[in-house]
Amino acid sequence: MSFLKDIKTAAELEAERLESLANAARAKRDALIKETDFYMLPDYPAVPTGVAEYRQALRDITDQPGFPHSIEWPVLNY
Repeated sequence: MSFLKDIKTAAELEAERLESLANAARAKRDALIKETDFYMLPDYPAVPTGVAEYRQALRDITDQPGFPHSIEWPVLNY
Protein backbone atom coordinates (compact mmCIF):
# COMPACT_ATOMS: atom_id res chain seq x y z
CA MET A 1 0.00 0.00 0.00
CA SER A 2 2.85 2.38 -0.66
CA PHE A 3 0.68 4.19 -3.22
CA LEU A 4 -1.30 5.69 -0.31
CA LYS A 5 1.77 7.73 0.69
CA ASP A 6 1.29 9.86 -2.44
CA ILE A 7 -2.31 10.76 -1.65
CA LYS A 8 -2.73 14.22 -0.16
CA THR A 9 -5.34 15.17 2.39
CA ALA A 10 -7.87 17.93 1.77
CA ALA A 11 -5.96 20.11 4.24
CA GLU A 12 -2.70 19.57 2.37
CA LEU A 13 -4.35 20.40 -0.96
CA GLU A 14 -5.90 23.55 0.52
CA ALA A 15 -2.55 24.62 1.97
CA GLU A 16 -0.94 24.18 -1.46
CA ARG A 17 -3.72 26.18 -3.10
CA LEU A 18 -3.34 29.02 -0.59
CA GLU A 19 0.43 29.04 -1.06
CA SER A 20 -0.05 29.22 -4.82
CA LEU A 21 -2.47 32.14 -4.47
CA ALA A 22 -0.10 33.91 -2.11
CA ASN A 23 2.84 33.40 -4.47
CA ALA A 24 0.84 34.79 -7.40
CA ALA A 25 -0.19 37.84 -5.36
CA ARG A 26 3.39 38.47 -4.27
CA ALA A 27 4.59 38.19 -7.87
CA LYS A 28 1.99 40.74 -8.97
CA ARG A 29 2.94 43.01 -6.06
CA ASP A 30 6.63 42.76 -6.92
CA ALA A 31 5.91 43.62 -10.57
CA LEU A 32 3.86 46.67 -9.56
CA ILE A 33 6.60 47.87 -7.23
CA LYS A 34 9.18 47.37 -9.96
CA GLU A 35 7.14 49.60 -12.28
CA THR A 36 7.75 52.51 -9.89
CA ASP A 37 11.37 51.77 -8.96
CA PHE A 38 12.74 54.50 -11.23
CA TYR A 39 10.96 57.14 -9.14
CA MET A 40 13.07 56.14 -6.17
CA LEU A 41 16.44 56.61 -7.86
CA PRO A 42 18.49 59.34 -6.23
CA ASP A 43 18.81 61.27 -9.50
CA TYR A 44 15.08 61.30 -10.31
CA PRO A 45 13.98 64.97 -10.31
CA ALA A 46 10.88 64.83 -8.13
CA VAL A 47 8.95 61.84 -6.86
CA PRO A 48 5.25 62.32 -7.69
CA THR A 49 2.95 62.68 -4.71
CA GLY A 50 1.65 59.36 -3.47
CA VAL A 51 4.33 57.08 -4.92
CA ALA A 52 5.94 56.24 -1.58
CA GLU A 53 2.53 55.55 -0.01
CA TYR A 54 1.51 53.40 -2.99
CA ARG A 55 4.68 51.34 -2.73
CA GLN A 56 4.15 50.89 1.02
CA ALA A 57 0.53 49.84 0.46
CA LEU A 58 1.76 47.23 -2.02
CA ARG A 59 4.26 45.91 0.51
CA ASP A 60 1.44 45.70 3.07
CA ILE A 61 -0.96 43.55 1.01
CA THR A 62 0.15 40.44 2.87
CA ASP A 63 -1.17 42.02 6.08
CA GLN A 64 -4.69 42.43 4.69
CA PRO A 65 -7.29 40.25 6.45
CA GLY A 66 -8.43 38.58 3.21
CA PHE A 67 -4.96 37.76 1.89
CA PRO A 68 -4.52 35.81 -0.37
CA HIS A 69 -8.20 35.25 -1.25
CA SER A 70 -9.32 38.84 -1.35
CA ILE A 71 -6.84 41.63 -1.94
CA GLU A 72 -7.63 45.31 -2.15
CA TRP A 73 -4.97 46.49 -4.59
CA PRO A 74 -3.82 50.07 -4.13
CA VAL A 75 -4.07 52.44 -7.07
CA LEU A 76 -1.42 54.97 -8.00
CA ASN A 77 -3.04 58.26 -8.94
CA TYR A 78 -0.50 60.75 -10.21
